[in-house]
Amino acid sequence: MLQSDEDRVIEGERMSTRGRPIAVLALTLVLAAGCLAAWSPGSRAGAAARTHSLRCPSGLGTGAPGVTRKEIKIAAISTLTGILAADFGSLVPGVKAYFDMVDAHGGVDGRKIVLAYNLDDAGLSSQFQADVHTAINQDHAFAVAVSSYWFTPSYFVATCTPTYGYNVDGNWAGAPNLFAASGSVLTLKAIVPAVAYLIDRTHSKSIAVLAYNVSTSSDLCRTTASLLRSAGYRVSFTDLRLPPIDANLTPDVQRIQRAGADFVVSCMTVTGNIALARDVHEYGLHVHQLWFDGADASVVKKYASLLQGVYFNVLNVPETAAARYPGVYPGLERYLKAMRRYAPGYAGNALALDGWESAALMVAGIKAAGRHLTQAAVVASTNRLTDFTAGGLQEPVDWETAHYLPTRTSCSAFEEVKGAMALPVLGKGKEVYVCFSAKDVRHPKPVAPIPGLPGPH
Repeated sequence: MLQSDEDRVIEGERMSTRGRPIAVLALTLVLAAGCLAAWSPGSRAGAAARTHSLRCPSGLGTGAPGVTRKEIKIAAISTLTGILAADFGSLVPGVKAYFDMVDAHGGVDGRKIVLAYNLDDAGLSSQFQADVHTAINQDHAFAVAVSSYWFTPSYFVATCTPTYGYNVDGNWAGAPNLFAASGSVLTLKAIVPAVAYLIDRTHSKSIAVLAYNVSTSSDLCRTTASLLRSAGYRVSFTDLRLPPIDANLTPDVQRIQRAGADFVVSCMTVTGNIALARDVHEYGLHVHQLWFDGADASVVKKYASLLQGVYFNVLNVPETAAARYPGVYPGLERYLKAMRRYAPGYAGNALALDGWESAALMVAGIKAAGRHLTQAAVVASTNRLTDFTAGGLQEPVDWETAHYLPTRTSCSAFEEVKGAMALPVLGKGKEVYVCFSAKDVRHPKPVAPIPGLPGPH
């Protein structure tokens, strides 16, 4: 196994005072233990869930708050103001656009799906907790869509409120009522073969890895760096302790330059990634960059001069595939048409797409539950969906297992910034996805697409 010549993990505690303390996650797990323990993968109930559809625990979710003869009232909690709004604020337009489309066609069983409560946590943990109780106890919302750095599952689980949204913390797994977009388990190891594949395809020889000093950012990049080393790749620089707010990346870029790295993996948010790109450009580094966040049309267009050659790894069908391969991805074309009508300006926003997919899953569960509507019925019916793609927008999700089991085969779509667009690359023909065995890291080879994957297979 090759050793890095500068395997540096920057020492010292550099977390911003505004960053999320580890104690928050620990407290969350303690508070939720009574409900989550019954659904942990290693428990008896978790074992039973492998062969039976997941349901609300007895006595929970038996009501239908927010449901009238004409409406089903939904709440959203997201960061609409403050410094984190750029990373978490655009889920709601996607959610609302999907509801508007459904309502324009008569709703579900004569009921309109209404985003009645749009709550802003302002990027504050205390406000998020207050919003949770407002949505459930005061507004009596039937279900909640969430996009927040401060998401904690305890009260959603304790009430078995159907909950949907953006998974950044890795704490959506285990409970039957938590439905993160693209699946509730963050399988950190599954993404590494895709990273290794891109390293091979770009003929890169030395890798740098950057992450924030908070989970899931540091966990993902730590796992990536470790598995790449074990597979024989040269990881020459790592910094997993960057502050999540206002990180100064200039020292890291200087160290990357000294280490001779020619490929950078970033587990930062779009704000940090733009700062990275700016410093890379300023120092004249010729490096390939792989980002897991930032594949928004507006971001790419605004910062195009800095982003040339940057790669994105995404789970959804890339939105530029509609123009690049007309007629091949009809689900994407329907999505873009609807977004341009109901949420102009958000058609190229990746988080808005997560919002659309979350709303689509919510509505699919409501439809499947039938007219005798309860929260528990929606949870149970949703967990019987075994190949959900949000109408051809994402890799199929099997909700009978997506709460607790990692995937054995992972499919990724790659995009590369060329000009003012991020275009799909590396797929075979007009296929945007490339699939890998989760165990194949050393010079991985693509495997057959999984059944139901969008594309011309």
